Amino acid sequence: MLNSTDNIPVQTQSRGDTLDRLVEHAQQPLLAEEFILTNSISDLIDESLGRGWIFSSDLQELISAMDRRLASFDIDELAQVFDFEEVQVWSNTTRSIPTRSHGAVAMRNAAFLLIQLRAMGFRVDDTLLTSRLRPLLATKKFLVGREFYVFWQQKLEAKRKDFVLYCAPVPHNPAVKEASLPLGHVMRTVSDGSRIVGVEVTPPPSSEVSSD
Repeated sequence: MLNSTDNIPVQTQSRGDTLDRLVEHAQQPLLAEEFILTNSISDLIDESLGRGWIFSSDLQELISAMDRRLASFDIDELAQVFDFEEVQVWSNTTRSIPTRSHGAVAMRNAAFLLIQLRAMGFRVDDTLLTSRLRPLLATKKFLVGREFYVFWQQKLEAKRKDFVLYCAPVPHNPAVKEASLPLGHVMRTVSDGSRIVGVEVTPPPSSEVSSD
């Protein structure tokens, strides 16, 4: 019989493997094409905001369109690294018994993911979503979980210079490696000798948020 903690090492390893891949892809050259905001994408964001969640497949297509280096990452992989939940929603085409489940992400978590990927040095524009989400959050008396982070993102970024992400405890004698990313970010990775356990990214001066 398995104990409740028996699966933790497997999850940690999977999370570390995805982080390794993210770091590798962030350092790859950017393709020439730029992301173009279309009416269909804007409509998708508005429709998803109306129901409070976005299909994982739609979110994956959105981040892949923004930066093709993210095309090989599934939302459930990114959810493990950035610590948010992917949930199941059920279609009900027969109006009786739901017939099919779909992965989905709450809009606050979708916005959080876009913010984190941009901070990590990918060519991701979170304003597409956050500019529509913040007015909705402003009407709420209480902010829950990622809602607080998304609503106060600009203020939070103004108070810190670096984006820091850890997926495992930092070893006593970590190996630190620095690399320049295509968009001008500087990435420092922390490894335990076999895999990456932490990432610190400093954005270029032009992308830093003013405290005013």
